[in-house]
Amino acid sequence: MPQRQANFRYRVFTGLMLFAVVVLAGTSLLSLRATEELEQTVERTSESQQLLQQVSAYWGQIGDSEAHGMRYLITGRAEFLNEYRSVLGELDASLKRLKAMTAVDPVASHLVEVLAIKNGDRLRYYSELHQLKAMTAQGNPAADLRVAQRLRAGTGARLLAEMQVMMDNLAAHEEARLVEHRAKRNEMIRQNWATVMVANALALAAGLVGFLATRRMQRQAQEAFRLELRAEQARQSSQDKSVFLASMSHEIRTPMNAIFGFTNLIAETPLDPRQATYVDSIRKSGQALLSLINDVLDLSKMEAGKLELREEATDLREIVDQTLTMFQQACADKGISLRADFDGRAELPVMVDPVRLRQVLINLVSNAVKYTETGGVVVRVGCHPSKTEDRCDLRIEVIDSGTGIPPHQLGVIFEPFEQGDSVDGKNREGTGLGLSIVRRLAELMGGELSAESTVGEGSVFRLDIPERVISTDSVSQQPERSQRIEFDLLPPLKVLVVDDVAWNRDLAVAYLAGSHHQVMQAGDGLVALEQLKAKGADIVLMDLRMPVLSGDQALQRIRANPRWRDIPVVALTASSMSEDENWVRARFDGYVRKPYSKADLFEALALHFPPRRDDAETTAPAPDVPAAPDPGPLRHDAEALAELKALRATLPAMRGNLRVREVAAAAGHLEGLAGRLDWPRLAGFARELKEAVDAFDVTSMRLLLANSPDPEANRDEH
Repeated sequence: MPQRQANFRYRVFTGLMLFAVVVLAGTSLLSLRATEELEQTVERTSESQQLLQQVSAYWGQIGDSEAHGMRYLITGRAEFLNEYRSVLGELDASLKRLKAMTAVDPVASHLVEVLAIKNGDRLRYYSELHQLKAMTAQGNPAADLRVAQRLRAGTGARLLAEMQVMMDNLAAHEEARLVEHRAKRNEMIRQNWATVMVANALALAAGLVGFLATRRMQRQAQEAFRLELRAEQARQSSQDKSVFLASMSHEIRTPMNAIFGFTNLIAETPLDPRQATYVDSIRKSGQALLSLINDVLDLSKMEAGKLELREEATDLREIVDQTLTMFQQACADKGISLRADFDGRAELPVMVDPVRLRQVLINLVSNAVKYTETGGVVVRVGCHPSKTEDRCDLRIEVIDSGTGIPPHQLGVIFEPFEQGDSVDGKNREGTGLGLSIVRRLAELMGGELSAESTVGEGSVFRLDIPERVISTDSVSQQPERSQRIEFDLLPPLKVLVVDDVAWNRDLAVAYLAGSHHQVMQAGDGLVALEQLKAKGADIVLMDLRMPVLSGDQALQRIRANPRWRDIPVVALTASSMSEDENWVRARFDGYVRKPYSKADLFEALALHFPPRRDDAETTAPAPDVPAAPDPGPLRHDAEALAELKALRATLPAMRGNLRVREVAAAAGHLEGLAGRLDWPRLAGFARELKEAVDAFDVTSMRLLLANSPDPEANRDEH
């Protein structure tokens, strides 16, 4: 809304400025036009004044010619005749000027033409009289009589009177035009003055508006700069917080690696009940601390908008069953029930992020079990058809008969680091992050988390996620089951452990203790290079953050040496940031995140050095008898080979997702292909994969899927 208002104001100010510019341009044009018209009016006024002067001069010349002509007729003296003739030349020149000055005015031009005719008649009249007078001077008395008769006839006076009328009309016409020009001149002066005043007023108004607009825009720019500065400070603060949390996570996970590892090793040794209790307390405390770190990191990622969902087809029943299994013992110890109800299409797989959905369920069920002392907890899952075809609205409710939550605290419990008061007065552990993370995860998944509670009766936490796509794939998210790890199933290896923390190196040594593997240690990357130069290694377990020479720098030097280029280098890191994990996976040959278990270490080694299975070991030939080579498919079946090739292409993705039902289906398919191809090795592989699925041996499944028999490789061997 503020941005929209700012845009509106900007458009208004821009419109006003454009209007002012247009008005100023218009007034300037009007003023220019008025000035031109004023100049023309002044010029016409001057022409009229000059014409009137010329009329007056012409009339005076007519009078002079009349006087000189009459004197000659009366006296007969030649000098008067000469003067008359001289005036005629001037009169003719004046008449030409009058014609030129009245050429653009039809009325005045007509009057001048009439005047010229009358003047011509008058000149002819006097010319005849002057000829008669000349004859008188030559001794002709009759001529003199004729002159007197003509003068008495009044022809000259009549012509002069007619010319007087024409002259008066011409003068009156020009006087009227002069008055008109003067009035128009005065009007132009007033109009020009008004235009200038309006232009000045508009210029002043435009300047004032522009000044105010500029000041407002300056203030807005300053405010925008302050907001941008605050946003940048917030981004920097968020980045600093992320860096701090990542560093804190790394620093905590590093010692947690040793705590978990050595605790698990101690748990495998004979312990009396009290010692077993102590060890279990250490393990639970470490898990609580690690859970807290993960919650804080998740909250930080959500606040920074960096937490991404990875939706896939998910079996809701398996997710719920896994969650309930985690809390069955706790509920049994408290004497409360724990069960799940499924409704609608909840039996069908839907597209959600299984990891985050499991996180939501764990938090909600954990809180329900924590605050329930009698009765039980019910997880109700429903997926009812939505308005869109092939979609459903997912609803998960966690209902407990616990202590309940006071109404005024229902909004507080979703805030970070906030916990509701224990109505029964018992002190319960927790950081107050769980529900805050759950609500944000619900919003991230496009859903909503709500709560209802009655003190003393219990609570209902309801998660609604609408418009979930229903998948037709068969999926599974079975939990990993701990298996006994036998490092001797791997070929004898020379393992170099590089870590600047001594107890982390000791943990790797302890994990491999008693096996046929040789373990070497290095406290930094430079010492690791010296160890490789002196003793060599089959595989390197490399920490990333180390003094002197970091893990990445050591990796670059190892890759640059042709003798060490093929040695697998597995990264051991305590970083929990996804971008760090992607970077590490792209550079190293493997990735193990601290704290890691025996199974994690076994899998990292087994990816590069495939293990043998226990049942195969008992039937293996004696060391001095070489194993028979695999003959490959004994029957050529092009269709079966094409199916095998297509199935092998899906195994890497299957290994990444590790959906148990999908792996079981692949094992059955491989078994059928082995029969069609008559290939014993493929049949044995399919059987081993099926046994791993039946035992939920996740490590073995991953290893087998990474080392499936290849008919092309067998063909190359032959």
